Amino acid sequence: MIRKYMATARMAVQDKTNGGAWYLLPDIVMKVIYLVPVMFIWRSLAESGYEIEMSVTQLLSYTYVNALLTDLMVVETCLSAWNYDTKSMEMFTRPMPAFGQVISRTIGEWTPMLVLFSAPMFLAAPLLGIQVLPETLWVVPSLALSVSLGFAFEFLFYCVTIRLRNVAWLTYVIRSAVVSFFSGTVIPFKILPFGMDRWIDYQPFGSLGGAFLSLYVGSAEVSRVIPLQLFWNIVIWTAAALWFRKSRERMVSFGG
Repeated sequence: MIRKYMATARMAVQDKTNGGAWYLLPDIVMKVIYLVPVMFIWRSLAESGYEIEMSVTQLLSYTYVNALLTDLMVVETCLSAWNYDTKSMEMFTRPMPAFGQVISRTIGEWTPMLVLFSAPMFLAAPLLGIQVLPETLWVVPSLALSVSLGFAFEFLFYCVTIRLRNVAWLTYVIRSAVVSFFSGTVIPFKILPFGMDRWIDYQPFGSLGGAFLSLYVGSAEVSRVIPLQLFWNIVIWTAAALWFRKSRERMVSFGG
């Protein structure tokens, strides 16, 4: 049964690499361009004497690992554009569940960058003075829960897109801005002012990449992070499944 999902993932890999490895070079360059100045900012912030609850080593590791696993930290799938190229309709003509199609395809799309960028950069981290070994093995289930929750949010926002019909791009932009901040992947919760970290990591987006990264660098407790991730996975997946079942009857697709 799993073979059909593996075949879907394999086709997604081929789709991403059909132009050759050089086709991925612009994406790799953009990741590096993002990584270098942010790491410089963290070093400057720490050296300025500004009091933060994370060490320089933790900040650098947090940013570095986020750049290496950025696709997994805040999951984005092809769903945001599917109302325009008729693929949303095609989901229901194939002998596979819609959720399984999207998840297997997305994992396949992640694979080339993980192999060609993330793996080499992980091996090169010691040469750059970056600590990339996790503080606890609990990061493994935390990453799985983070990715799972990311997919749940994707389906939830897709339901919003279905209901709003002609404002899919606006929905995507707003969603990206909100999730990027409230997930804690861009700015670690621990360095937010006014004690914001005491409540902001309890909201559902806080259990995405930021929760995993906090465990990875040792700035959060396992006893708080994992139960929260489990709780929000149950809540958001339940809401996504129920709403998707109702929303698909309102689906309108554009394209030829």
